[in-house]
Amino acid sequence: MLLKIMNQAMQNEIIPNTWKEAIITLIHKEKSDPQDIKNYRPISLLNTDYKLFTNILAERLKTFLTDWIKEDQAGFLPRRQIRDNVRIILNAIEYYDRNNQKECAFLALDAEKAFDNINWDFIIMLLKELDMGHQYITGIKSIYTNQEAKICINGQETKKFNIAKGTRQGCPLSPLLFILSLEMLLNNIREDKELTGIKIRKEEYKIRAFADDMICIIENPLENIQNWLKKIEEFGKVSGLKINKNKTMIMTKNISRKRQEELESMIGIKVTNKIKYLGIVITPKNAQLLKNNYEEKWREIKKDMESWKQLNLSLLGRISTVKMVVLPKILFLFQTIPIIRNYQIFKKWNSDISKFIWAGKKARIKFLNLIDEKKRGGLGLPDLRSYYEACGLSWIKDWSNLNKIKILTLEGFDLRCGWHAYMWYEKKKVEKNFGNNFIRSALIKIWENYKARFYQKTPLWISPIEAAQRTELRWDEWPTYKDVLKKQNGEYILRTQEEVRNRFQKVSWFHYRQIQEYYNRDKKYGFADKDTLWDKIRLNERKEITKNYKILLQWTTETEQVKDCMIKWAAYVRHPINMAEWEKMWNLKLKYTNSYDLKENWYKMMYQWYMTPQKLAKCYKNVKDQCWKCEKQTGTFFHMWWGCKVAKDYWKKIHEAIQKIIKVNIQLRPEHFLLGITNMNLNRNQEILFHYLTTAARIVYAKKWKTTETPTKEEWILKIMDIKNMDTLTYYLKTQHGKPIKETDWTQLTIYIEQEKLFLLNQNVGADL
Repeated sequence: MLLKIMNQAMQNEIIPNTWKEAIITLIHKEKSDPQDIKNYRPISLLNTDYKLFTNILAERLKTFLTDWIKEDQAGFLPRRQIRDNVRIILNAIEYYDRNNQKECAFLALDAEKAFDNINWDFIIMLLKELDMGHQYITGIKSIYTNQEAKICINGQETKKFNIAKGTRQGCPLSPLLFILSLEMLLNNIREDKELTGIKIRKEEYKIRAFADDMICIIENPLENIQNWLKKIEEFGKVSGLKINKNKTMIMTKNISRKRQEELESMIGIKVTNKIKYLGIVITPKNAQLLKNNYEEKWREIKKDMESWKQLNLSLLGRISTVKMVVLPKILFLFQTIPIIRNYQIFKKWNSDISKFIWAGKKARIKFLNLIDEKKRGGLGLPDLRSYYEACGLSWIKDWSNLNKIKILTLEGFDLRCGWHAYMWYEKKKVEKNFGNNFIRSALIKIWENYKARFYQKTPLWISPIEAAQRTELRWDEWPTYKDVLKKQNGEYILRTQEEVRNRFQKVSWFHYRQIQEYYNRDKKYGFADKDTLWDKIRLNERKEITKNYKILLQWTTETEQVKDCMIKWAAYVRHPINMAEWEKMWNLKLKYTNSYDLKENWYKMMYQWYMTPQKLAKCYKNVKDQCWKCEKQTGTFFHMWWGCKVAKDYWKKIHEAIQKIIKVNIQLRPEHFLLGITNMNLNRNQEILFHYLTTAARIVYAKKWKTTETPTKEEWILKIMDIKNMDTLTYYLKTQHGKPIKETDWTQLTIYIEQEKLFLLNQNVGADL
């Protein structure tokens, strides 16, 4: 039926009435006057079948637009990113720093309700002009000829009213139709020779856009800006696009204050010393990026962390807060402006995070253990430096791959050699000019930190010709060692000139001699014939930051592969604990539950979190180091938990009860009951029950940590019943959300309680049984 409806829309321009309707809900903007209608955001709800149909149309259109729309538009298309737009603008500022005799203006355009004002006739005309096909155009026309909406206020809906312009909010097709329309303006600007921007060799830089967020690079603005505005206004008359001059701003470079005033009075647009583009505060000097973005953002984050200290969050809850709230804010800056050169700032940030994590108290777990991956026994706290460098590597890989020609031409406008010369042949030491660029100097520092890690031998992606003659030759494709070498008798030898010219016809005898010269030098060190981690990074397109981060984090925490606490535990139990047993705990048993309370108890045991009499006696003169339970021996961590006679009696009771519940003979060993590490033949349900039962025993024991008492069996059972109820609830919730898990069988616990005739204080628990 749905297929017939979709085909009818594309063949006969007929769609169901429900596809024409939108229900609009108004969301009030925070800290604004609720009496003013302008302070509400409209959110549209569309028919699900309609969204399926338009999603199909959008996927077909996206394939075409990816090739047709030039890289100046970075919005809504695969492999287009915000960072490329920001990178161009920052490099443009570097360019005008060096060419300070040229006047320039950066015009940040604010389109007034851009998506709401696009003319439908203009969209249809453009699709016909591009010959998108009769049925496809008919499908679009069926949507954009008759639209209706009604507003939902306090649960009541208004009468329907007609809509005659703009793309539909919430429709998968809308953003693509918008950038399709806007590309006509961008294309007109590119082709108009009277509109001047930066020109380097055959590359021009005039405008960058992310959807409707546009910024123009205008050279000699006092002479040219009127032409720019006229071109934009002409497009607006046809398309419906309107520029809001009150919110549009200009930032100038190399222009005196007097001429700035002339410019402002000429066009009626405010000239400012900073603009905000795609969330980044940009000024005429890139040296101010750190202060205006990183430092401002961290002040905001630090203020938040101060307020969060008042919340009763657990250790894992605080780590999750950093991961879910702090990291995304700072990660956006890492992705768009990786310009940090002084790494002392990371120490300051880590100090602030540690104060939040430990609520201003002394840290009980090493920072390296906090940031290590959970699969290696860490707690998964984000390491900001590793994330920063992971983002920087995603920029540096463009130097290696040489495929973003437009970006690299501007970023290397003043370089004498090719990018590979600075990456591999250390030309930076000879050509100091490389490090004078604010962006390049920050990125090359990241590369130099890990270059030796990535390669001990010359990589095959190196292009000797690009390294030597990039600025003179300006080729779009460069022969790399992978292209010009072949393996013979286990060694890489240089192909003949004829073989190289068969693929790269531009390679002359002189170029070939240069390749020979580089080859003779590099073969002394050998060639990396196996892919390294950098090869994976430079060829990776999906989840690149996450993958880069995992590599760098592993190197950062490599000294903690065998942690100090693991060595101590081996000493406590008087035999080595296999890494496989630790890994099973980290990667399997800790996933039995979603409860932070239970997971945190295990981490506290592993890292020996608890303050013992022995530790306190070292901190305070008047405190005795005697065990709080037996009041005889020194209260070390292991004595308090296991060695003390009082503790032993407690664990004997727990040991006896657990054997009765899971019907398995278990040795009374500290690694079993304190860490949950078992080498017994237990089925999955027995393993889960044992994990829950021992965790409950540890939690109730810790609650009487500084007393002479130990928990009663009833207190232990009460905690188990809490865990049981939580486990059952988790099972039902996951099942309802289509993520079924195997239900834990608690029958043996119920039988045990009935047999022992335990008196439970909590009446609700009795009801559960």
